Parts: sequence; structure tokens; C-alpha cells
Amino acid sequence: MPAMHQAVALSAFGPPEVLHWVKQPVPEPGPGEALVAVEAIGVNFADTMVRRGEYRRDQPLSFTPGFEVVGRVLEAPDGGPAPGTRVAVFTDDGGGYAETVAEPLRRVCTVPDDVPATVAATLLVSGVTAWYAVHRFGQVQPGEAVLVHAAAGSLGATSIQLVRAAGGRPIATASTAAKLEVARRHGAEVSLLSEPETLADRVRQATGGQGADVVVDGVGGPLFAPSMRALAFGGRYVIAGAAAQQPGTLDTRGLMPRTQTIAGFVVARVAARDPAEPQAAFDAVLDLHRRGLLVPDVTIIGRDDLVAAHHSIEGRRHVGKLVVDLRA
Repeated sequence: MPAMHQAVALSAFGPPEVLHWVKQPVPEPGPGEALVAVEAIGVNFADTMVRRGEYRRDQPLSFTPGFEVVGRVLEAPDGGPAPGTRVAVFTDDGGGYAETVAEPLRRVCTVPDDVPATVAATLLVSGVTAWYAVHRFGQVQPGEAVLVHAAAGSLGATSIQLVRAAGGRPIATASTAAKLEVARRHGAEVSLLSEPETLADRVRQATGGQGADVVVDGVGGPLFAPSMRALAFGGRYVIAGAAAQQPGTLDTRGLMPRTQTIAGFVVARVAARDPAEPQAAFDAVLDLHRRGLLVPDVTIIGRDDLVAAHHSIEGRRHVGKLVVDLRA
């Protein structure tokens, strides 16, 4: 095995141009960790936060972006997947923009050989996050109205399709008419521009005055308060992301008479407490994909396209998922 590999380093916190591929030592797996040769990397909004130095308060410059990869096991401890097994990995502590990663087994999900690496990378974080939002926390039931924000993004589009597969009625929001067309293509019954001033009224009009039974919110900020006003009696509000990077405000006194609940989660934190749960969710997502009930939008790029990819994400120009294929 080579002693060195290529990984992305930051020359400074700043614009996408600070991303550089450099030679670094191959990581040494610790106890309970698998070493994985990376084939594909999922690119997410959180990666842009890492690059700007905004992901966490104590973030060092050496923190490499990248929170999901797919590849082949090089070595693993007893009880782990055999060498050569394709796996999808949650790199919760970053480091995914690399040719090799070492991660604890609890963050490793096996991938059937009939699923391409780029598809698995498309469905790992977005798919499992959407599954948790729709099923574990949202508990969507047939016939329920589900408000999904940022519906043309990977998480939003996946959530719409999971809602449809569960028999729910997706109500999609997005920032442009073109993105709403993407949401309708994925099965949204109602599509609304994400305008906070009129959002609650339009959702209630679309639901006969009742409101949304569930909200899947990966945006937050200015959409939070109007989405809460759009939530039905007994409704469940699921916070699955915070792309707006702004706080939302809420008068909690309204929750009690309306019997409403709010839940937020991070997949990796759930996995730390129940390592088997992400694999079960990922398996369910892949099953829907095989059955044609979940068709992701994915754009495959090369390693040298990362700078352009970050510009596209920050400019809100892309739809679906961006995946780096290191084999290209």
C-alpha cells in the first residue's frame, strides 16, 4: 500500500479557490476503524462551510472538507467488512476529500455490488437524512400533507420521493420556478415559491385550511416561523438542516394548544448511539431506488472540478447532488 495519497487541503479559509489537492500520508486506522480506498465523494453544502471556517467554532485550518465517501475496504478489524467490500462511509469529522479514509465501523455501511459508487454517494447522506426525517421523526402516514423546503436540492428531492412512496402528499418549496419544476418532476403535488411573507397562507389554502401534517426543513432561518404557522394540529416539524445559516424564532407557547412537536437530528450522532440504524435506513433507500421509486438527480464531476462545484452550491445554481468520481 502506498505511504502517500492525494487529499484536499485549505491554503486559508475563504473562497473556493483555497481548495488544493496535495500529497499527504495515508491515514493510519485506529482501533475499530476501517481503511477505505475512496471511489466517489459526495459534495454537500456543509463542505462550503468547512472551507469558509464556519463549520464549527474550533475548526482548524487542517480540517479537510468532505462528509461522505464510497469506496472499497483495504483493511478492517475483526467483525468488519472484508477487504474489497464496497462501503459507504459517513466521515463525520471531515476528511472525505481524499483518496483514502480511516473511519470507525459504526460510520460504515455496506453497499451491494450492483449499486454504482456514484449512486451510493448520491444516496448516503441525503438518502439516510431524508429517511430519518420522513420516517423516524416525521412518521409520515398515508394521506398526510408534508411541506418540504429546498425541494430541488438533494435532500429535498429525496424527501419528496420518500413522502410519495409512503403515501403522503408532498408540498414543495423552492427559490425559482425552474427548481419548482424539478420538484414536480419528483412528485410534488403542490409547488410554492419559498416566500416567507405568504408561505403559511398558501400552505393552508393548499390543504383546505388544515396545514401541513409534517414539515421537513433543511433551510431554517426566515422560513422557520411561517412554516410553524403552516403546521397542522398535532403536526411534526423536523429540522434536517440549516442551509440559511440564520436563527429561526418561535413563541413556544403555541406548541401546547396545537399539540405540535419539533425534532432535530444529525445522522452521525444517531449512528453513534445505534450503529445498526443507518445501515437499515440506507438499505431501505437503496431498495426504493432499485424499485424505481427513488430516482436521484446527480451530476458526476472530476476531482479538478471541486472549485466550480463549490461556486455552484454557494450560488444556489445546482439541482440534486454533485458527486466527485475519483476513478475518472
